[in-house]
Amino acid sequence: MSPAKPASVSIRDFAADDAASVSALFRAVYGDRYVYPDVYLPSMIHHNNEQQLWQSSVACVDGAIVGHAVLWRHPDTPDCAELALNVVHPSARGLGIATILGRHLCQLAGKQGLRCVTIKQVSSHGQSQRLAQTLGFHTVGLLLDYVASPFASTGRESIVLGCLPLQASPLPSLPWPPACRDWIAPMERHFGTRAAVPAAPGPAIVVASHEQRIEVSLNQPSKEQLSEVAHMPSGRLTYVKLALDGRAPAAMEELHRAGFAYAGVVPRFGRGWYGLMQRGYAEQELELHCPVSRALHQGSLKAELA
Repeated sequence: MSPAKPASVSIRDFAADDAASVSALFRAVYGDRYVYPDVYLPSMIHHNNEQQLWQSSVACVDGAIVGHAVLWRHPDTPDCAELALNVVHPSARGLGIATILGRHLCQLAGKQGLRCVTIKQVSSHGQSQRLAQTLGFHTVGLLLDYVASPFASTGRESIVLGCLPLQASPLPSLPWPPACRDWIAPMERHFGTRAAVPAAPGPAIVVASHEQRIEVSLNQPSKEQLSEVAHMPSGRLTYVKLALDGRAPAAMEELHRAGFAYAGVVPRFGRGWYGLMQRGYAEQELELHCPVSRALHQGSLKAELA
């Protein structure tokens, strides 16, 4: 008896009549627990692609959709996209589909002239961290307790942030505190540095609430704003983004004294970067696959003890 012929995987762009199959794929893998509710609504999958908020690609075996991923375009960073919603049916695992989809979409982002692609990796899911490393992403941040776990009915997941530069994206050369060197030094080697310049203008402060977390963006942080953020409810899970320019290290040290932990960096519009800080998370053990994420985690534990 001859061995079974390996399955042939094809990759193509999303079509309007794929929406129901993509939604069924998420339900088959995650049940009712996936964090983004749009995937359970075929009309929203279609709408997000039609409005170019998502740019989906699908993987097919024998004509059936067995994999999906998107470039997710966020309005606040129009020169970047997020590689997200990467899912593979259990029957098709072992064929390299997640990697094939990821490479296809990252190449597409490069052809579109985007500055970089980002990715959120679930810390308890070693496969997602290995996928990011295979695709060439560099760890830039660690957001603790970011979302409800899609793998269990209770508990929260921490997220490793990755960034794949498609164009030069140097970090500003700043006098980071010694406690940051273990994680900022590898980033400076990967992305390079340039002289710090004033951050591109933007709203002075933006506050949003998502599920259990509060997100604060400070584009021109004043002493008054920093004091207000420092005095926000300390028990609430809070992430702060500060535009990285010459004023940022002192501002971040002020928040650090108020119990915020350094959480890395993330791309900002105008080819800039934000510094990330966080407070209100639970102390936890994490399975982390790179020295940058482990250094950020160690720093967060020290902040909790301070």
